[in-house]
Amino acid sequence: MVGFSVKIFMVVTYMSESLLNQITLDCLLNKDIFNKHLRNKQITQINKEDRKFYRKRIHHLFTNIINGKPPKDLAPDVKYAYETFVKNAIQYFKTVDSNDAIQSEYNGLDFSLDASSSEIPTVSLGDYNADSLLMRSIKLDVPTLDKYVKRKSTKPSEKIILPQQKVINLQNPELKLKGVK
Repeated sequence: MVGFSVKIFMVVTYMSESLLNQITLDCLLNKDIFNKHLRNKQITQINKEDRKFYRKRIHHLFTNIINGKPPKDLAPDVKYAYETFVKNAIQYFKTVDSNDAIQSEYNGLDFSLDASSSEIPTVSLGDYNADSLLMRSIKLDVPTLDKYVKRKSTKPSEKIILPQQKVINLQNPELKLKGVK
């Protein structure tokens, strides 16, 4: 039993905090609330230069995982992302295939309107704007705190020395093909 708990501890220590949060949200949140959470969360975009720079390495890693030969030091969050991608891709392909099958039943139908059918009547509004007729407009004066707050500037008494972060060149040409045969 001790060996089992040590393995769990080792797996948890290798997991990133974002993966742990993602698994917690997947398991414990209602699907509607989770979707609302995703919409409210700021989406970080993948940098185009990084995508171009790491393209061959990503392709090599992906083909190795597909062929059943993942690297031994593969992070659990990469494996989780791969499994999520495969699951979502399969669901997407099933949806596309079912839509194509349903739409193929309607290929021979003619949806054009006949001249004998009744046309939709049009109404002329003249100079009026339809939005102004349907919607009521309310003009609000939003009060600001500038009228009530007195500003007072203070100077810091002591300069704080912050630690410096180590700069690593991730655009090094040696990293472009690292691990790709």
